[in-house]
Amino acid sequence: MKDFVFLLGRPGCGKSFIYETIVSSLKETGIVKNVKRVDDFPFLKEILDRDTEFKRHVRKEGGFEVTDWSIVDEVLQLINERLPQIKKDCDVVFIEFARDKYFKAFKNFSSDILSRSLLLYIFSPFEVCLERNRRRFEKARKNNPDDHIVPTDLMYSYYKNDDIEEVYLKDPQKLAQLMPCDWIVIDNSKDSVSHLISQFDRVIEKILSE
Repeated sequence: MKDFVFLLGRPGCGKSFIYETIVSSLKETGIVKNVKRVDDFPFLKEILDRDTEFKRHVRKEGGFEVTDWSIVDEVLQLINERLPQIKKDCDVVFIEFARDKYFKAFKNFSSDILSRSLLLYIFSPFEVCLERNRRRFEKARKNNPDDHIVPTDLMYSYYKNDDIEEVYLKDPQKLAQLMPCDWIVIDNSKDSVSHLISQFDRVIEKILSE
């Protein structure tokens, strides 16, 4: 069984729903009992909370915007450092984050972690994700970490394009040459929950495989 599952995709692509649905199905098998979810946002907030002089970020639109982009690698390095301890208490750890350059981001994780991982990339068009990001903030539930907003200009400047999507749209076969470990792309471009859920069986099969 995979020890780690990376949930990747721009804000608003559906990572939270996909996580909740897949974990529910995994637990139904009886093989998986304890699951942990690691979102990079609390790690980012941990670093930025120490930035009291705002040298690395600014407040914006009810959220914040990073100004020192070395932070995005620092966050992943911190996660990588803590993953072995997190894994001790559970069967599978899900790690969620969004980046514009995923292949560079993977370099922040050890070869040992990646060799035991499944990379799950959620493809969803930018305009769809942009609208979901706005709706999520408008309907935000108090103290729910999933409901933090990504400022609109940051969505355009940082999250509008990413390197996995670029390869996937041009030539999906090339992804096999670039991914550092086992991987699946889920298509969440359609406004259909049934279409999305129909792709989950192969994800669960991959997670339960060696």
